[in-house]
Amino acid sequence: MSTEFDVTQFCIQPEDEFTHPFSADHPDWNESYFFDWYDASGSNAGHCRVGWHPVQQRILFWLYLYNGSEWLVIEEYRLPFSALQLGGEDGPGAGKNAFSYSGWGLEFKYQPQQALRSGQLTVSGFARVICGPCQGMIKPVQLQLDITAIGPPYSRGAGAVDSHSAANFATNRYEQPIQSRGQVVIDGETTELTVRGERDHSWGPRPWDMGWQFLVVNNERFSMLATQVVIPGWPLISMGYYHSHGEAMEHLSETELTLSYNEADPTQAVSGSFSLLCESGRKINGTLEAISGTEIDITHTFAIPHRTEYRRSLIRCKFDDGSESIGWFECNRELG
Repeated sequence: MSTEFDVTQFCIQPEDEFTHPFSADHPDWNESYFFDWYDASGSNAGHCRVGWHPVQQRILFWLYLYNGSEWLVIEEYRLPFSALQLGGEDGPGAGKNAFSYSGWGLEFKYQPQQALRSGQLTVSGFARVICGPCQGMIKPVQLQLDITAIGPPYSRGAGAVDSHSAANFATNRYEQPIQSRGQVVIDGETTELTVRGERDHSWGPRPWDMGWQFLVVNNERFSMLATQVVIPGWPLISMGYYHSHGEAMEHLSETELTLSYNEADPTQAVSGSFSLLCESGRKINGTLEAISGTEIDITHTFAIPHRTEYRRSLIRCKFDDGSESIGWFECNRELG
């Protein structure tokens, strides 16, 4: 597969691979990196988020691993911001890190190798089994992913939302389809990984008081992202891309998601259908169903802490052309 593409197609620059100056004027100013992955069978998958709130002086970290029968989780939402190393190097000639952390039995690092094109994510720590045969156990885990981008970083540019808690503050974000090789070690058992997925990088105020639906698929033929965002008092915000590998990435002009949610079971949280229209006129229609998933704790991100139904599901998509693909679906919904 060709990995030739223009990294600046959507106005993201190579320096945006690394961290950005922050504003002390907004308590929710955040910079974060996110990575997800899955193999072709859907039997090995995971996602990892590293974010920091400099004004709140804390790091928010999670790692979710799925091995076909169990979900294992590391969640640390109150690590000290002072312990995070931004832009440092491991030694002479080792290359510049985007970020790194080491302390109290947890280590994580992302080291770009070629900006917006390749890098390495490593994590080491102790994860709790939250569902599966060994539920409740703590197991040592190590993850290494050598990441290669297979399309440009997709962005709709910096923006702000009037009458929202982030009004008058610009935010920016990009999403990028990736493929990776590496390994995950769980309690001494090593699994070699050949996976696909998505990564994102965002910076600016990050209030979480909104709803969203997020569908991402990446396979040997194409990658796609469809997002819908609901902000109180605003019309529905829809965006996304379709990228047939070897062709130019294009915007989605319409996204329609018709979904049923299972409030009682986060492992089988969602099913439904999707209909997407590209700017070129190409149509992508299909159905999705959950393979497995989890609920993620973001109660602590709100001024008045409360639970929302924030879930991420590994899914199987069936397209109208008869093909199938693994993917991810993420949703945050207010309860009641």
